[in-house]
Amino acid sequence: MASTPDIRERSERFQALVSDAFAPLRVRPDEDAAEGPVPTLGSARPGQILVTRITGGPCTVQRTPSLIGSGDRELVKVALYGRGRAGVEQDGRQCLPAPGDLVLYETVRPYRLRFWDPFDLVVLGIPRTLLGPHTDPLVSRTASAVPTGAGGRRLAAALLRDAAGDLEACSGSGGPHLADALVSVVLTALAEQPVDLRPADDLGERILTHCLGRLADPRLSPESVARAHHVSVRYLHKVLQRRGVTLASWIRVRRLERIRRDLADPALADRSVSAIAAGWGVLDATHLSRALRAEYGQSAAEIRRAAGQRSATRDAPCAAGG
Repeated sequence: MASTPDIRERSERFQALVSDAFAPLRVRPDEDAAEGPVPTLGSARPGQILVTRITGGPCTVQRTPSLIGSGDRELVKVALYGRGRAGVEQDGRQCLPAPGDLVLYETVRPYRLRFWDPFDLVVLGIPRTLLGPHTDPLVSRTASAVPTGAGGRRLAAALLRDAAGDLEACSGSGGPHLADALVSVVLTALAEQPVDLRPADDLGERILTHCLGRLADPRLSPESVARAHHVSVRYLHKVLQRRGVTLASWIRVRRLERIRRDLADPALADRSVSAIAAGWGVLDATHLSRALRAEYGQSAAEIRRAAGQRSATRDAPCAAGG
């Protein structure tokens, strides 16, 4: 049986692999993960898309709000499930895909994957920009299992399995053509499946999740959010009032949280304050330092300076060791 440090190290390596391939994720192995298979990930990039085959043991994979950053890849992910019991949650919906089912989720909003057994799945990562007008209809199907037993859905599953089975060929000169074929067949397969989705029970939760995934959009406003949810602005405010939330203030605080986090990130030290602010939908950075000071007691420059001092302290050699 693997020791606890071995399990932790294995999980951290796997977390780094999937985060690098897609977007930052948190992987938590089950307590009995020592008995499971060693996680693996193989990938190829035909054209602009990403084809991966992932295997592993019982674990939970999460894309939490705190992990979502302005520089992350905005991917629509289509997973073809193989063996093992699994669950998917996003946008207030949940599903338990059976082997052979397709399930869609995307990186711009939080999601959670649960694997109770050793698993094997193929994941197609499609940049949102490639989908154009198909984006909204497609992402309305998040966390909903689509069987692939017939028609175009069967073809989509077969093509995904073939691509994942020969990742080296995917990266060849014909990669862009394969990418077009994969995206087209997946769109066709999902269009065949009638929409039968359970809406999130809590409209307030759906509204806040919607906003969380669009903080980088400077056009985000109560008016745009109300339109997206087919309600009036007045009704939107009424729904959020029950939670003690004023939407404009909530958006402002969520953006400041992420700007502060990015300012304190040594990896972003060469990025200007205005660029970081713009990455979170704040195009006028004139009053940013004042807002940060009011919220956290530090200006943008002070946040960066404090982060630099912490980094220097961590990197400095100890007196005894030189």
